[in-house]
Amino acid sequence: MNNIFSKYKIPALIAFVMLSLSSCLKDEGFENGTYGMSGFAGGAFVSAPAAASSPNALALESKSGNQPLSLFQVNYENVDKAPEDITVTFTKDDAAVTAAGGLTLIPAGVLTFSAANPTVTVAKGTRVSPNFVCQINTGSLDPTKTYGVAFTMTSVSKSGVAIPANLKTVIYKIALKNKFDGVYKVTGPMVDYASAALTNWQPFWTAHLETTGPNSVAIRDMTYTGGIYHPIMSGGAASYYGTFGMYLTFDGGTNKATAMVSPYEPGQVPGGATNGRTARLDATFDSKWDPATKNIRIRYHMFQPSVITSGPRVVFDETWTYQGPRK
Repeated sequence: MNNIFSKYKIPALIAFVMLSLSSCLKDEGFENGTYGMSGFAGGAFVSAPAAASSPNALALESKSGNQPLSLFQVNYENVDKAPEDITVTFTKDDAAVTAAGGLTLIPAGVLTFSAANPTVTVAKGTRVSPNFVCQINTGSLDPTKTYGVAFTMTSVSKSGVAIPANLKTVIYKIALKNKFDGVYKVTGPMVDYASAALTNWQPFWTAHLETTGPNSVAIRDMTYTGGIYHPIMSGGAASYYGTFGMYLTFDGGTNKATAMVSPYEPGQVPGGATNGRTARLDATFDSKWDPATKNIRIRYHMFQPSVITSGPRVVFDETWTYQGPRK
């Protein structure tokens, strides 16, 4: 037999297996266009790999002033490395954000770029650009909303380098969190001067501190009510204080707690809680967030003048132990 297999002494069976594997092992993601170049055969192209996972989730600190926002990279896709510096230009693409659904457009002026249209450059002799970095000022954004921003590749400096339709638009969804945001384990005693049967929740309850501003949080009970309430035990049974909860504000520089109110008291809701309950920090105690551990030592009061006419009805003396970020 005079063929390539006999010439190079390759057994026919092994050759058959090799050919069979090459025809059967296919990459479904590549072939259906999830990644790789779509609608283009041969040559060089640029891609934004983050486009394949859009919308990409970002959690940013809510604070005043600009902070750097590091986003996507661009790849030069070819057998050889970039033969010269290749600059890729993007435009901000609000239509892509709208099409993604469920996102609020970033307001004008929140994002700033070094040029009218952002660019990244794949340097000569490399394949991957640095991250595109812009500036974002989150101080004016609403932490209850999820914002969206998108960028689409529009041009390449080197002729003959293509832009794939499926890897040219990168979308981000942005949620805001301040440094106090997170999951906390709440322990510590309380004293209710109106009822000795009411005690602190045992052995602990879980609180989510949810960002409401650059230095403020709402404390959500995740153990019993699922709402902005404080769970307690009543004669050993599960209970909570109705129309009473905590909104807490810190000094962003010193990390000291500076103010607490109940979301149901006058000034927070029309008319205020009919039972007159309010929340206030204990002015004699240094309630504070520890940046090393992210734990909070705090003492605060519930006032209810219709029940206890002078001074607080309840004193809470608690440790909030940081467990990790909210999901």
